[in-house]
Amino acid sequence: MKKRAPQPPKIGFVVLLHGILRSRTDMLPLSHYLESKGYNALNILYPSRKKNLEDLTTFVEEKIKSAENYDETKPLHFVTHSMGGLIARYYIATRKPANLGRVVMLGPPNTGSEFADFLKEHKQFAPIFKKIFGPASDQLGTKYKHLDGEITYPLGIIAGNVSINPLAPWILPEGEHDGIVPVERTKIAGMRDHLVVPSTHTFMMFNPAVMKQVVHFLEKEKFKR
Repeated sequence: MKKRAPQPPKIGFVVLLHGILRSRTDMLPLSHYLESKGYNALNILYPSRKKNLEDLTTFVEEKIKSAENYDETKPLHFVTHSMGGLIARYYIATRKPANLGRVVMLGPPNTGSEFADFLKEHKQFAPIFKKIFGPASDQLGTKYKHLDGEITYPLGIIAGNVSINPLAPWILPEGEHDGIVPVERTKIAGMRDHLVVPSTHTFMMFNPAVMKQVVHFLEKEKFKR
């Protein structure tokens, strides 16, 4: 039997975190792409509708530390979509991983979303919003004060400016948005780079151009222009 050629060592460990109401399936194409570029990818499925951000952070921590291929001597990167970015922020701020590498967030509601405000503050929608989105629903609005501290690590943020949400023009403020999160609310003080792409919130992680930008930031700490 022909021996299999030895595989090159992985260049880093990437944790992928999907958004609320989504699953690890949504991050699979990006996970495969990262693996093809030499990264070890841990695509975590977490109970986004059943816990608040603090408890989800604990859940993610357990998944990372119990991962078979996790190596504390290699850089620990994060690539997230939507609410997954908030969990990454909480994890980094509270666990302070010594091997932290770079972080890329896709469509993160870093300062909340007026869409969440609308659903939470209108009596006819509030009970449904709470039931569907769960404990973390209160943490997605624009008035919520998160527990994480300053951004002192290499953070790149990709925002979309295409919407397929027919309600967005009536709820979101004027300016660019992806149908769920305004471009301005994806930004956060301390970020290393910010890029706007023609993509929707829902399908951003499937965009080949976005995937290439993710890898470029992981390698260069900046997006390609």
